[in-house]
Amino acid sequence: MNWIDFVTIMPYYIQFMAENDEGQALVVLRVLRVIRVLKLARHSKGIIIVTKTLAASVNELALLLFFWFIGVIIFGSIMYYLEFSEDSKFTSILQSSWWAVVTMSTVGYGDMVPQTPFGKLVASVCMMFSMIVIALPVTVIVSKFTRVYAKYKDKL
Repeated sequence: MNWIDFVTIMPYYIQFMAENDEGQALVVLRVLRVIRVLKLARHSKGIIIVTKTLAASVNELALLLFFWFIGVIIFGSIMYYLEFSEDSKFTSILQSSWWAVVTMSTVGYGDMVPQTPFGKLVASVCMMFSMIVIALPVTVIVSKFTRVYAKYKDKL
């Protein structure tokens, strides 16, 4: 038995001994039982390869997140100052940053849409920027995946 098993089993015994209705804090510990599923990951070849690839690509992922975060701040601020009006949904820089997150992640809910021509131009630049920021590190990550997969395949 390791510490994960211990942490996931203890809430049951503590609640059993306490026998009161105030065991709500123990519910959180019971949810930790889901972590036991992660122990199965060591038996999956695919998960092992992806984990090793992500570990080898930490610098590229950090760079991706850094540029993405900078883009969210810059485009959110620009959009706030371009689109701010009384009937606009761009009511704060934080709301505009939410728009930038949705736009840069290519989800595009459509709940906030720029109305002015300059706002639409900035939205187009934001979309292009996000594609470039995401595409550049992904090629490096894919090449590292190929190397990790080849090493793993050679071991077999």
